[in-house]
Amino acid sequence: MYFIAGMFDGKEKVNREQPPMPTTDGVEYPRAASWAAGNCANVLNDDKGKQLFRVFLFQSLAEENLAFLEAMEKLKKMKISDEKVAYAKEILETYQGSINLSSSSMKSLRNAVASETLDMEEFAPAIKEVRRLLENDQFPRFRRSELYLEYLEELLPRSYAEKWAQSFEGLLGNHVGRHHFRIFLRSIHAEENLRFWEAVVEFRSSRHKANAMNNLGKVILSTYLAEGTTNEVFLPFGVRQVIERRIQDNQIDITLFDEAIKHVEQVLRNDPYVRFLQSSQYIDLLSKLK
Repeated sequence: MYFIAGMFDGKEKVNREQPPMPTTDGVEYPRAASWAAGNCANVLNDDKGKQLFRVFLFQSLAEENLAFLEAMEKLKKMKISDEKVAYAKEILETYQGSINLSSSSMKSLRNAVASETLDMEEFAPAIKEVRRLLENDQFPRFRRSELYLEYLEELLPRSYAEKWAQSFEGLLGNHVGRHHFRIFLRSIHAEENLRFWEAVVEFRSSRHKANAMNNLGKVILSTYLAEGTTNEVFLPFGVRQVIERRIQDNQIDITLFDEAIKHVEQVLRNDPYVRFLQSSQYIDLLSKLK
């Protein structure tokens, strides 16, 4: 048997042992903050970032996805054909019941193993689907997770947090700062404004993916701007109506929420930001940082 001991075992979901947390030794805040920028490759290409992501996946009961990709990388590097065939069969046995693949990708995976010629092109659809799942579902949740934010906070220099008192933009642009601002806003029942702001940032980041942008635009409208919704964000008269009309007319682009964002940022800056800087949430954070 050539499967890596201690990796994911689809038959051993019970009594799972959590992978070790990466230390912060040798890691500075900008490096760790970069893991949440761009796409999933940023975190996977960093040893400590990848380990932190692995812990997150374990806690989310989804560690099989990363383990499958790692197993496929090992398979590609193997030279001895008999060992390679045996390892491919073990991959199939381990993951066919645990990773979420389309029927066509699973069929290609099974065909590749059954042929014993191991044409790596046959494995490509399964690899692509698992990567897409990590990118579109698990990586966005990792960026917002308590696990990642706590790791970042441990690295955050006090000087960064002190600058938030002079820069509202600096506060919103910092993962840890935004997290603590969100907790404060929740305490004054104004969290929906920041949630909307974050949703629009995500919407703008999808500008090169037309379908994703269209879907996100509609979700933001129904979640934050529809009258009577739990998370309704109140906008000046006419702003919501323009957004609705543009979505109905399929005129969705990066500027869709520009006027709404200007208003929400001004609302946050005028009162909640000032109160946050005087709050125990901010003051206690400063006292913890080095």
